[in-house]
Amino acid sequence: MPSARLPFKEQDVIKLVLEFLNNRELHITMLSMERETGVINGIFSDDMLFLRQLILDGQWDDVVEFVQPLVQMEGFKSKQFHYTILRHKYLELLCLKSEPGPMQNNEFTVDEVVQCLNQLEEYCPSKEEYNSLCLLLTLPRLSDHADYKNWNPSNARVGCFKLVLPLLEKYMPVEKHDDAAAKEDRMIQLLLKGMLYESCVEFCQCRATGSDVTATMIQTKMLNGMGFSSADLSLLSWLQSIPPETFACPFEQRNLNVDVEPLQKPTLDASWSEQILTTPIRPNIFPYSAVPNSRPHSAELMSKSLAPQYDGLAFGLAQNRNMMQSISPEVASMSKSFAGFHLSSGKRLQNPMSMSIDRMFDSADMVSTGVVMDVSETSSLSKSPLLAADKQDRNKESPRLSGGSDKNSLRESGELFKEYQKQKQQIQQHLEEQETKRLEYQQELLALDHKQQQVLNDNRYTDGYQKIDVMKTPVQKILKEQLFTSTPKIQGSKPSTPVLQASPVLPAGVDAERRARPVGPVKNVKQEAGGDGPQQNSKGQSPGNSPAKFVRVTALEDVQAIRTGAFHPNGALYAVGSNSKVLRVCSVPEMADLREDHVAMVPQVVFKRQKHHKGSIYCMAWSGSGDLLATGSNDKCIKLLKFNTSTNNAEGSETEFTMHDGTVRDIAFMPDSGSRGGMMLSAGAGDCKVYISDCEAGRSVQSLGGHSGHVLSLYPWDGNMFASGSQDKTARIWDLRTGGCVHRISPAGPPGCATPASPVATVAVDPTGRLLVAGYEDNNCILYDVRGGRIVQTFQPHVGEIRSARFSPSAYYLLTGSYDQKVVLTNLQGDLTHPLPSVVVGEHRDKVIQCRWHPTQLCFLSTSADRTATLWALPATD
Repeated sequence: MPSARLPFKEQDVIKLVLEFLNNRELHITMLSMERETGVINGIFSDDMLFLRQLILDGQWDDVVEFVQPLVQMEGFKSKQFHYTILRHKYLELLCLKSEPGPMQNNEFTVDEVVQCLNQLEEYCPSKEEYNSLCLLLTLPRLSDHADYKNWNPSNARVGCFKLVLPLLEKYMPVEKHDDAAAKEDRMIQLLLKGMLYESCVEFCQCRATGSDVTATMIQTKMLNGMGFSSADLSLLSWLQSIPPETFACPFEQRNLNVDVEPLQKPTLDASWSEQILTTPIRPNIFPYSAVPNSRPHSAELMSKSLAPQYDGLAFGLAQNRNMMQSISPEVASMSKSFAGFHLSSGKRLQNPMSMSIDRMFDSADMVSTGVVMDVSETSSLSKSPLLAADKQDRNKESPRLSGGSDKNSLRESGELFKEYQKQKQQIQQHLEEQETKRLEYQQELLALDHKQQQVLNDNRYTDGYQKIDVMKTPVQKILKEQLFTSTPKIQGSKPSTPVLQASPVLPAGVDAERRARPVGPVKNVKQEAGGDGPQQNSKGQSPGNSPAKFVRVTALEDVQAIRTGAFHPNGALYAVGSNSKVLRVCSVPEMADLREDHVAMVPQVVFKRQKHHKGSIYCMAWSGSGDLLATGSNDKCIKLLKFNTSTNNAEGSETEFTMHDGTVRDIAFMPDSGSRGGMMLSAGAGDCKVYISDCEAGRSVQSLGGHSGHVLSLYPWDGNMFASGSQDKTARIWDLRTGGCVHRISPAGPPGCATPASPVATVAVDPTGRLLVAGYEDNNCILYDVRGGRIVQTFQPHVGEIRSARFSPSAYYLLTGSYDQKVVLTNLQGDLTHPLPSVVVGEHRDKVIQCRWHPTQLCFLSTSADRTATLWALPATD
């Protein structure tokens, strides 16, 4: 018998599997296979394929826009279509709102849910259906409803497409096709027939060899096999040799009962909000390559708000909010909510201390942070992965427009897609024109600044001791590096001897005398010539309108260095610990009427304990409820003290934790509901592990290893996450739910960003959990996009080792303390990729060891090796 040939395509095998998965509603696996193979089991027009992919990617707004030309066509069920799309969008928004994560009960998410629900009222088929959707809004989680117990976005999106497919088929017909699609459980049919064939072969072999034939004819097991070979054609060869008269015998009709044991699918325990926001895999073929966005718009706004080419932080968080609103009210509201650092403008205007700090940044001498960046087309910003991806998406042409001949490219038959791309191209051209105008305006501003600096240089102002080096002013330095800041102002030059701002170094009388002098070295030219004009400083201010600055409120002195301090959660108390082993708890004075001429006083100590540890007190922290105070020492011990704020005294016996075998360098309590007890983090030298302890049980319950050097800093957030910094030159992000490190920030940073290669002395995370700051021993400080996994900026606010870094409660400002004896405040209300305004807000006579913000006010506590702990605050503006 001649050999036979049986050709088949692996693509058809994929289609069989896809149909099987679709019939069993295994859509997560089905969609993953579609993306990885580029095969879709279905016969659709190009327009329908494109629309299908928009739905599967969750691009609900683009879906509505794409079908807009059909709304006016007779017979199109527009109301039913819009209801189906908006309903699925509403369910996904509910999932984002209810699941733990960055968007849980977020202002933007709640607004979007309400807006979508209002739109649904117009399209709902009945009042009862609308009421049932409203009911979902009251549930803690979407899965709490019986109808959505096993809901997941993949199944929902596939189901959505199945619902809208009959509404659109006649408007997007398939003109011609050469492919076929698997249907009617074709893979199961082939499996059964293959098993029957194998069983027939075995039966005939048994009869031919005289072996016993059991009563059961089918003996083949589905998972047993001997491989494929030419011997598999033996049955056909034998059948050809049978005499023709044998086939004259009638066949007995027999039924085959197929007993299918259905798959018992497990219940999926997952964070569906992460799947909704995650960027899907994107094959470089149609329809994936033609989809305008790689993931939903809400996810784009969240993760890209730190990038300068997107709305959000690039336009600033407070001072440039008008610019955002002038571009687009809708985009502005979303950008502000996802920026994560937003405070309402009304609250800031009502806070006189906030007005004072704004005036301070407008008038004070800025600290050079040593940032070297370029905003030209070849700058490092343009090489940013996010920016490159966005630029590629915006400049990419669809297969139709490029005229490619690839059979997977979009063909000329999709009229709707043509119109859609035409509208998108017009919008892109409009945005490019706006961007060009913006760059022109920036160049004009820079030219104006340059002219103003030339005028100042020609006047050659002096203050009687030294000349002004105009070329060293911040604006000129920025011009030299072809940079622009988020708040371009003419900056005054810094004198070689820094002007002390409420310095604790000088006696009170000398300090007051220095405060009475103008901050800048420049005097009015009329005063230099003996004129009668009013005195002004370099900022053009009169003495009655002197620059705002932080002043010392209290100063606590000790016989040895004070290493650590911490505010009580209620803000009425703060604790300090020193090398003298003394623990003190002090009251925070009233600061509503604080004036610039305030003289620092000794704080009221409400609780004091001598020799609290056998060694120096290195770190401390209050629990979230404020009834526990934990301290760590180089005696390798942690002490937990129960503190009663009503009596300002300790209660009961203290609890000791002795699991560490080295100095305890940092302690932190995991955020919780404020219940008594809670979980405590601690780390330090010795085994370099991070320990999690149950305060109520009084014992360590878990240890996390990973660092190879002393752990110097800890910072928790979100109830499950925390960051750590170590002498091994890495910062790590940990998740208690996985019980390990989930991200490692190492010296090998992205191209164009000089990541510090030195020990990480301090870490902190902003209140939203999106932005991490790390301070290094080589004076560098980095801002790190936690979700984007990239370094936003590296800068140097100090000239010495950075030992402390903390975001303000609103995350508008960053406070850093250093061994250069200074405390610096950095303004984050601008483009975080551009040079950030930084000012010195406090000085000590020796190394600054720690800085901590007050939980509700714009005041902070600094501890130093000069044996003082100082409380600083900003006087309210007039």
